[in-house]
Amino acid sequence: MLAADGYLLGSPVNFGYMSGALKHFFDSTFLAVGGALDPSGAAGESAGVTNGRPYGLWMHGRYDLTGGVRAVQSIVGALGWKQSYDVLAVLGAVGPDEEAAAYELGATIAALLST
Repeated sequence: MLAADGYLLGSPVNFGYMSGALKHFFDSTFLAVGGALDPSGAAGESAGVTNGRPYGLWMHGRYDLTGGVRAVQSIVGALGWKQSYDVLAVLGAVGPDEEAAAYELGATIAALLST
């Protein structure tokens, strides 16, 4: 993670929240990469080595994705990462349009990192 130039994050959204695996990833790396919270628990000013790096995010679920997206954006905000493409939020079945949107998300993040 420290050596990466950017990040493409994704998760199913069950019960209105990101997956346990993605949450564990953040929990186990947050302080090591410079995540910052102010005394109230809100995102603080990150001075970590990953500060300013681009990220993209996809989320998939059957119902409401709002809580999952909000939770991830809160954490990456405290890491100082910069959202570099619209969140790909997919409700229900994944079809050709969603696959094309996922390709566009990945290609955009890759293009940003290749310059």
